[in-house]
Amino acid sequence: MSKKKSVKPAAPVRKPQPRPAAASSAAHNLLPSAPAIPGGWIVGLIAAALGFVLYINTFGHQWALDDYSVIKENWVVKGGLENLRTIFTTEYRYGAWNSPGSLYRPVTLAMFAWEWSMSPDNPAIHHIINVLFYALTGWVLWVTWRRILADYPPVLAAMAVLFFMAHPVHTEVVANIKSRDEILSLLLCTGALYGIWKHMETNRSAWLAAALGLYTLAQFSKEGSITFLAVLPLTLWYFGKRNVSEIVRYTAMFLAPALVFLAIRHNVLGNQPGKEIFSILDNFIAAEKNPAMRLASAFMMCGRYLWVMIYPHPLISDLGYPQMKSVGFDDWRALAGFFAYAGMGIWALMNLGKKHFLSYAILFYLATFSLYSNVVYIIGTSYGERELYIPSLGFAFALAWVLMKIFKVEDRENLWNFNGKGALLWGIAGAIILAYSVKTVLRNPAWYDSYALYVADMPNSPNCAKLNYHIGLEEAKRGLDEKKGIATDTTWVEKGIASYTKAIELYPEYHDAYGSRGVAQFRLGRYDQAEKDYQMALKYRPNDTKVLSNLGYIYFLRAQRPGNQLMLTQLDSAESVYRRSVQFDPRFVDARRNLGAVLAMKKKFPEAIEQWKEALKYDKNNPTLLYYIGSAYWDMGQKDAAQPWLDKAYAIEPSLPRKQ
Repeated sequence: MSKKKSVKPAAPVRKPQPRPAAASSAAHNLLPSAPAIPGGWIVGLIAAALGFVLYINTFGHQWALDDYSVIKENWVVKGGLENLRTIFTTEYRYGAWNSPGSLYRPVTLAMFAWEWSMSPDNPAIHHIINVLFYALTGWVLWVTWRRILADYPPVLAAMAVLFFMAHPVHTEVVANIKSRDEILSLLLCTGALYGIWKHMETNRSAWLAAALGLYTLAQFSKEGSITFLAVLPLTLWYFGKRNVSEIVRYTAMFLAPALVFLAIRHNVLGNQPGKEIFSILDNFIAAEKNPAMRLASAFMMCGRYLWVMIYPHPLISDLGYPQMKSVGFDDWRALAGFFAYAGMGIWALMNLGKKHFLSYAILFYLATFSLYSNVVYIIGTSYGERELYIPSLGFAFALAWVLMKIFKVEDRENLWNFNGKGALLWGIAGAIILAYSVKTVLRNPAWYDSYALYVADMPNSPNCAKLNYHIGLEEAKRGLDEKKGIATDTTWVEKGIASYTKAIELYPEYHDAYGSRGVAQFRLGRYDQAEKDYQMALKYRPNDTKVLSNLGYIYFLRAQRPGNQLMLTQLDSAESVYRRSVQFDPRFVDARRNLGAVLAMKKKFPEAIEQWKEALKYDKNNPTLLYYIGSAYWDMGQKDAAQPWLDKAYAIEPSLPRKQ
């Protein structure tokens, strides 16, 4: 008799549980919550810890690069939150120079102002906060994208977030204080995405309101947040399970705060006298008149950006003119860039309907990078690795997806071990993260201060005129005592002069290099050579307020020579250039102080006091200005009027000479 085979009972079929209806409308389908993953919380912790540990060695860093114009030499920021109104009603660098600009980032400046008021002239507090926000970004990225990519294996989001956090191209953003705007932009936009997904899961309007609020803050932190208006519908289309009408409705909601921001920005920037002019030294593409060559040059630089994204070595702060020059489409670099981006874009759009994940990663990169490409419109720089900060998330998605496909990972519940390949996949991912991390830690010291940065980057961009000029500034600074106005080490000053000279050789119209070389010559007592350099600087920029002020000081000193028969003539010349200086920049404290000194020498005390009081509006606790005002009243015989000014000056600077 044959044995009867036993039949195992079939597993019970699980019936789908009814989902609660949305409160507002049956047509509004709620998203299921992202399933819990064993050990998933560890990824968020690792991402945050990685972001923190990689940049611990920046805590002792000083000011570097744009930190000076944004914070250290910005009187608006240094005034603290008392200047909050000015921060929200003026251009980004209003407190550092008088030229019109095109940037409006008041939330970031307000943070810097508060930090300065808490700990004046202390870069450490700013560096630490940068790193803390970056670490928070790692955690927020994980909790957000794990939720958005709930239908994909969790290893995809995990690897992407960790690749992003470790990528060395972020060193400029995290290690340079000024780039807080980039960190805030991504952090707040990611928080907005999280709020939208929570809203779609719960239908609670509070989550949507929070998302709109976070996005509004992101806009006022950095203008580039506008690209979120492209990221949002793409993300909803690929992962949000929304129909087209719903996607349009959500996008329209977020368009409203964007339009409000643009209107306020337009109103603020529109009140500036004139428009910003981009120098060839900042963006060599802007100086190109031929439209075809301008486009070719832009694609050449786009190719450079993509390459450094894939292979982040060497990293560099400046690739300016004439290290990089305009090219046509007969240059292989322009063609490579064009075909790379065109190919990516066409392939991604062809797979848009299929909702192919790699096409999303590409479109994310292209959308968030578009504003910095110089293809859509010309911006103030031709190259800056900070511009890759948010786009690099798209690259991280693509890299994670490629690895996931190589190992054929489909497990949507297991994060660490799947198909027996977990250890191997995480081993390769870990090696990439380790390589990125080592490069990041080794690059950070270059951002210790401006001098360290220029020394590190000069071998990789030796013919960049701007880089040679800036290293000259740092070299000369090491040999000068600016407070006393003397040279303390002529060797360093001569090094600075040599670097300025090279910058001028690379770009003969480099007015800043002439002006700074003139200052160095002046500190060495070479007044005639200094005057020649100042005149050359004014030839190429007649309204250079600092050069005008420095030229006025030469006339002022000559007027004080004993037995000078041309004293009044020299004083008239000094007064003339000082007046031109404050005409072009009414907020220039040094020029107003010196103009007042000239007027006082001419016994025009009321006019001198007027200039000094005007300067106090922008440097209210300047002991020299306070002392000068008191001295002028004293010399006019008004000792009662003089004493309050003198007392305040002595309280700030007790070493000032006492009036008897």
